[in-house]
Amino acid sequence: RDEFFGGLRETTDVIPVKETTYEAFEKMMFFIYQKDIDWSGVTVLEMYDVVNLAERYIMPELMDEMMKQMENVPLANNEDLLNIAHTASEFHHLFPDVSSALLLSCAKFLQKTIPPSAQLQFAIDQSGTGKEVTVLQLLSLAKDLPPVECSNCGDVECKDGQGVVGIDEFTVGLKLRVNKSCAYWGVNGGPDAGKVYTVNSVNKNDNTVRTVHMTGGLLWYPIVWQNIPTFCYGCI
Repeated sequence: RDEFFGGLRETTDVIPVKETTYEAFEKMMFFIYQKDIDWSGVTVLEMYDVVNLAERYIMPELMDEMMKQMENVPLANNEDLLNIAHTASEFHHLFPDVSSALLLSCAKFLQKTIPPSAQLQFAIDQSGTGKEVTVLQLLSLAKDLPPVECSNCGDVECKDGQGVVGIDEFTVGLKLRVNKSCAYWGVNGGPDAGKVYTVNSVNKNDNTVRTVHMTGGLLWYPIVWQNIPTFCYGCI
């Protein structure tokens, strides 16, 4: 940083800056001059170019900003998760703090999107991809995270596929699937098997719920039929 400002700054008209990109250097200068930086569309590799400059020119404030950006890298799916986590793993020996923050963010995404019962299969599926070590890192980090409640059933141990028992369990917005073990729907769930229903309203007087499903229909259903719950939680 002293190359550009202060008593040790360069006095030549042109200061050569090597081993970086124009885009990364521009973002560093924007940060110095407190200009707004548009991080949307910036890849993780491009962010590491800025991290490299922050370390090279001893700019702790910029490094802190890059930590925040890494913690908020958008993850849309498991492919994003693996690619970004693998990149973080590869850069960990160079930039351990920033890479650890990015890996932790990836582990939180894994915890929220892949239930514990499916994590082993997720790891097996990555066999031969070259990302096996990265997956083990993520699983290890996720294991040590505080438990997260399911956004649908509200339980730490997700109840996906379990029967919904009791009218108080039916809350507006709850996602359901038909209980294939309940004769109300016909054999093995009948034509409604696989449909996702969302609770629209609840009638506690007669133990019925009104739901809307993907075709848009609104209908009332009993919550129990022949002593068997008519619906299961549809969390996943």
